[in-house]
Amino acid sequence: MPGLNTGRMAGKLLTRLALLAALLSIATFEAACGSAGDSTGTGSGSGGTINVALNSGIATLDPAYGCFPQYDYWIIKNTYDTLVQYGSERDQNGQAEIKPSLAKNWKISDDGKTYTFNLRDDVKFASGNPMTAADVVYGFERLMDKGGCADYVLRLGDPKAVESVTATGKHQVTFRINRPSPIFLGQLTQTGLSPIDRKQLQANGGLTQKGDNWMASHTIGTGAYEVTSYQPDSQIVLKARDDYWQGKPENPGVNVRIVSDPTTLNTLVQSNEVDLAYGIHPKDVDRLAEGRQSLSQPGPWYIYLGLNTKKAPFDDIKLRQAARLALDRPAMADELAQGHATLVEGPMPPTMPFRPDIPLVEQNVDEARKMVSEAGAEGTRVTIDVKAGDQLESQVAEVIQSSLNEVGFDVTVAKLGTSAFYGKGGGFKSQAYLSRDGTPFNDPAYYLGFQVKCGNAFNWTQYCDKRVDHLLEVGRNSQDPEVRRKAYGEISEIATRDAALIPIFGVTPNVIGAKSLHGFVAYDDLEPVFWPMSVSG
Repeated sequence: MPGLNTGRMAGKLLTRLALLAALLSIATFEAACGSAGDSTGTGSGSGGTINVALNSGIATLDPAYGCFPQYDYWIIKNTYDTLVQYGSERDQNGQAEIKPSLAKNWKISDDGKTYTFNLRDDVKFASGNPMTAADVVYGFERLMDKGGCADYVLRLGDPKAVESVTATGKHQVTFRINRPSPIFLGQLTQTGLSPIDRKQLQANGGLTQKGDNWMASHTIGTGAYEVTSYQPDSQIVLKARDDYWQGKPENPGVNVRIVSDPTTLNTLVQSNEVDLAYGIHPKDVDRLAEGRQSLSQPGPWYIYLGLNTKKAPFDDIKLRQAARLALDRPAMADELAQGHATLVEGPMPPTMPFRPDIPLVEQNVDEARKMVSEAGAEGTRVTIDVKAGDQLESQVAEVIQSSLNEVGFDVTVAKLGTSAFYGKGGGFKSQAYLSRDGTPFNDPAYYLGFQVKCGNAFNWTQYCDKRVDHLLEVGRNSQDPEVRRKAYGEISEIATRDAALIPIFGVTPNVIGAKSLHGFVAYDDLEPVFWPMSVSG
């Protein structure tokens, strides 16, 4: 198995973030009223192609490098499959059941470190090539070698976490991990951790840079669709596979249009030109839902204010706490999210298993002003970085700016292009930043493992607490749900006290569907599964 070091992983991930950012920054809607390439639908109620509008661009089709569940994963989810998948049932801790997918069953060794999967023998890639264990091994070794986001999901930044992936039969794959894990099966449900058609890739550059470039715009998975047209700044066309192993899809294809302008997005919904629209502003949801379906549901996603603990003035815990006391978060949720928000306290987003119920720290302007004065920080200049183009985030940033100014700071909001935003935050150069974030893998071992872990490349606040790091290891490794609950509860209490990450409110992208749309299911990861969907005439 190829080796990997954390520095290489971080560098490659930042490179891919920059690529995504560059594409998103030029995303424009060019085909709102045009044709859908080779798709056959004519809009809502066509009985054919599902027409979808998405408010952000898609940077890559490569499962090894896709990073964003609201963007890249959309297409990857529907063109590749995983060994196992989440079911609809949950346990008492909120964790979803895990069901067979490409693997029809599996066995875990007594020491908890060997996972043996027996694969289905009736699965084909889009090319018609049969899927075998060799394709599974090839896909996993490639993603670990490339060091992209899929590798982080699989190994959580630990290059020794997966000791081997081997074909132990034509249709049997065995994973050996370095220690028992309560979340390894959950990791294998995640989009991007998929077998790939090795014969197809070998014919188009293999494991070279040429192969990577080809994979970025082509799909070679076992999923229900294949991509027939890929224009990341305008539209992506998916053609359904009649030979899909789970059955023929309920639609002939899907046309995904990129619509970055909120007014245009609303117009498409109002004129019934799309069957499904993602990214509707909260203030427009109730109006647009009239005569249609509102398909949003709470998930592990929120908007939060990150404060860089290594940069003045927020290297002072008292000033971080003062910033939180300055904010009226319930009012922001009511006025900006129009009732489509959830208030939470602590670093864990809504609906995450083991999230403790921590009381919300209430606004106290007088106390915040006093703390700023006592620290001698009156008039201190603070810049809050926010991505340009997201109307809700910009509105939240402006309210935060006003609130912090009221208690003595001198705040500027910098609306950055996506490339600049990720470059500055990922380079730890932001004093403060506002982010809409969350996780497709709804487990605190994954999310907190980068959000509050000392030295992690994705911990933009540079927050570090040795006790928290110890508890992260406890939660990640324990098989006892009660031990995990206590660990994540204490982490949440410590992180809430230290106020490096201030949740504003929980919010998921709002989804509107046509009345004629059937078969939509909302998942925690926000990734729609298209093949069961249909539109009635």
